[in-house]
Amino acid sequence: MINSKLKTQNSKLRILHAPTNIAGIAGLLARAQRDLGVDATAIEYISRPRAFGTDASLHLEARRGRLAQGAAVGRYALHAIRQFDVFHFYFGNTLFPWPFPDLPLLRALGKHIIFHFCGCDVRSRRSNLAKYAISGCHECVSLVCWGKRRPPLRFADAVFVSTPDLLEDVPGAMLLPGPIDLRRWRPGPPRTTPPSAAAPLRILHAPTDREIKGTRYVLDAVERLKAAGYPVALQVLEGIPAADVPAFVAGADIVVDQIMIGAYGTFAVEAMASGRPVVCRIRDDLRRHYPDSLPIVSAEPATIYAVLERLVQDPAARAAHGQVGPAYAAAVHEMHHVAALVLPYYQPDPR
Repeated sequence: MINSKLKTQNSKLRILHAPTNIAGIAGLLARAQRDLGVDATAIEYISRPRAFGTDASLHLEARRGRLAQGAAVGRYALHAIRQFDVFHFYFGNTLFPWPFPDLPLLRALGKHIIFHFCGCDVRSRRSNLAKYAISGCHECVSLVCWGKRRPPLRFADAVFVSTPDLLEDVPGAMLLPGPIDLRRWRPGPPRTTPPSAAAPLRILHAPTDREIKGTRYVLDAVERLKAAGYPVALQVLEGIPAADVPAFVAGADIVVDQIMIGAYGTFAVEAMASGRPVVCRIRDDLRRHYPDSLPIVSAEPATIYAVLERLVQDPAARAAHGQVGPAYAAAVHEMHHVAALVLPYYQPDPR
């Protein structure tokens, strides 16, 4: 928990997390910071179908035309500038779109500004294609990065990234673990009955973007396992409300996150917290950013079949990897722990 001195320092600050809620990070940090005695609010401009949950939304998706959307943003921005002291911005967005006219005003008014980058908002496609044989950019077709312009870093008092691969794209940034609410992810015991055709081993995969996550390689590996006679079944979660995901994770025997990017994301943390063995590509050069206790089994397109085959064949290995996941998730990603890590950077001098 946060110490009393830090809590007193931040209790007078009014913090806004905005305007997007990527992977639920903004909503969870705001809620955890309130639990720690800090006045924090999370708002999203557009509500997503898989709603992770924020305190409020402008529901721009329901407003017709740019004029109506712009008016709603303008009204809220004027309110926010008057009300809040700290602006924690996510996914390369601020109160206003490019060219981010709010940033000079916020700086002139003495507001504290935090940038929090989460992936394709700053990931360099050109660099990834040039430097790495495998990356989330190699088969990407959505090309979200092409439509993003990052806000000028000179306006930020602190800059965070959510995964270590992004550190090379944002010089001077700090890695902040993604928060999760452990109350939603209860560790369950491993399967004790042998799999059969009637009750196959359940492999779960939940891609937000199939090309970035390497879904086709997961599909191919599972089909090969079936052809080899292994009793396995793959469930691909897409478009599922966030509230329903814990039940699917609890029913899985193996969880596959991504096998392209090289760093794990929120879904992997949730699966670890649930006591499930997790398969995810961890790039060798990024391992130094993680604790030695990281329980993830690494795989990439060339090895995903062999990795899954070993786990299918070895129930003891599945149980061992799953057993250490909850402790890792609690130590590194519990939302109050992460929220406390952020609070010092809301002050003028975190040192």
